[in-house]
Amino acid sequence: MAQRRRQSTGVQHTPAQTTHEQRDRLRDISNNDESAIAELVSIRLTEAVDTSDLDGKTFALTNIAALIATGGDDASYLLHVGAALDAGASVDEITGVLTAVGPNVGVFKMVTAADPLATALGVNLAADSGNGGGADSA
Repeated sequence: MAQRRRQSTGVQHTPAQTTHEQRDRLRDISNNDESAIAELVSIRLTEAVDTSDLDGKTFALTNIAALIATGGDDASYLLHVGAALDAGASVDEITGVLTAVGPNVGVFKMVTAADPLATALGVNLAADSGNGGGADSA
């Protein structure tokens, strides 16, 4: 059918020449290979930090705020929370982002973001709810 469309439009298309590496990379991304995606995202992050004029910690905290506002996925929280911790952000600063943007993004987005943010910090909220609130309550 695709061939018929090409013929009917008169457009001739020669398939692009790709290497095994390019095909493997596309396959890894398509299969949601976490290491392949993390490598590509980290390259983009490095370039973005370099061009943003923000220090790494501020950049990572800003990205966490954007994730909260846009409803980022769990993998994005893991990436950006990890980057924030690596850049010297404290757990209080990271969780502070959630409360800081709350009035702007609304309660629903705040509540939705709490679990993936906690998970990225290594906290299982479901498990902690049964023991009275976590390690501090022991």
